[in-house]
Amino acid sequence: MKLIIISILLALMGGTAFVVFKTGNKTTVTEISILRDITETHLAQPLPEEIMSLFDLNIHKWNGGIFRFANISDVSYTNTKYAAVTSANEWLSNQYDREKEIKVFRDKVEEIIADAKNDSIGKPHSSVYIPIADELNRLNKSHSQRRVLLIYSDLMENETTLSFYNGRVLELLKSNPDSAIKVFNKLSSLGNLSGIEVHIIYQPTNTETDRIFQIVSEFYRKYLESKGAKVDISANLI
Repeated sequence: MKLIIISILLALMGGTAFVVFKTGNKTTVTEISILRDITETHLAQPLPEEIMSLFDLNIHKWNGGIFRFANISDVSYTNTKYAAVTSANEWLSNQYDREKEIKVFRDKVEEIIADAKNDSIGKPHSSVYIPIADELNRLNKSHSQRRVLLIYSDLMENETTLSFYNGRVLELLKSNPDSAIKVFNKLSSLGNLSGIEVHIIYQPTNTETDRIFQIVSEFYRKYLESKGAKVDISANLI
């Protein structure tokens, strides 16, 4: 009888430990992509402390993080820089080692953003939509629990086929946005963006750039929201 009772107690203790093990390690992965426009000279720049705060690893240190950084330039495809820290099981990991892993990740993010300051800024043309569409479609296929795209840009497309600096085209963005969407879809169509956060960060320098940005950013907001994205437009990230 005594052996039976001990067996039951051990089974209960094992079951409790299993429940604690399973429920105490519900980790998530936050994936943040940055697209920074280098075609204009007066644009907001990403700050490492603001970016790292989105990962929230100081509090939720067992969660994972993926960071990607690319420029919006005068060509459609540019080099992407990458950093990541995988999620970890707090019951099977060492806290000291985990803090070192997070520091390595933080240092790499800071290095990528710092190195970007050396990039040449100012271009005669700008390919804005294709990098945005490609990154959004990539995030659509990601299995990360939180997916965020930060766009540091005035969104001013300036290609031979479509230029927002053309007053007629700018007017069409307000009166007939579907015409611009058709052009964009020929370049790169968007998939389902449900669950993706998009932050467009830009601070106009005067009333005219403010007027134009309101037209262009509102076009982008409606277009991306129609695909399921959650869009925020502001002068700064935080």
